Amino acid sequence: MESETLTVDTPAEPLRPRPRVGVKDVLCVGPIIANTIYYYAGLPLTPLLLGRNPVLLSALRGSIASMVAAGGFARVGRAPLFLALIAPIPISMMTDPFFFWAGKRYGRGLINYLSESDPRWRKRAARGERFFKKYGVWTIVLAPFLPAPSPLFYMAAGEAGMPFLLFIAADLIGTLTYIGLIVAAGWTIGQPAVTVAQTISNYALWVIVAMVVVIVAWSFWSAWRTPREATRP
Repeated sequence: MESETLTVDTPAEPLRPRPRVGVKDVLCVGPIIANTIYYYAGLPLTPLLLGRNPVLLSALRGSIASMVAAGGFARVGRAPLFLALIAPIPISMMTDPFFFWAGKRYGRGLINYLSESDPRWRKRAARGERFFKKYGVWTIVLAPFLPAPSPLFYMAAGEAGMPFLLFIAADLIGTLTYIGLIVAAGWTIGQPAVTVAQTISNYALWVIVAMVVVIVAWSFWSAWRTPREATRP
């Protein structure tokens, strides 16, 4: 009889279970995603409200254009200056605690993931980390003025274990300074800022159409550019 050769299959490497998404993950990341959707869905509000009620627009959007217009309206007596200064605060800081929480919860892994998924984030993350290591809490205060996305600094603060109340205080000071400078610019410009805002609102429909065209074109260009950057040596 011929001897039979028994072949023993090498046991396959067990599959790593996917990390389960829990309630805390939804509460942490959900508001950030919702805010991104809200940003794009609310774009038509800018031309509609800019020349009619810029203070309301700044509360809903927190955009530079709305704050400049609000300062101009305050200069000509058509809006309270105090309201123009405080209206953008909630929307401007709304997602900052969640970025802080994301940094605290996911740590370095989240920043690495963003860096691997987009070459542009790799440069931004490196720049943000250098700023944070050098200046610490002052990085949070100056975040709106630094040449890197503010969420990177907030995630770095969470990862580094900065006390939450200290983070909120620094974030509030930086936000107030940023808003104050923009509203002051609108106040200095005065009536011309009001005139430009009203002109934009008068042609709101055409402005909205132009915004949609620009967004679509930018999306296609970004989708074309990202793979090319990823293949560069």
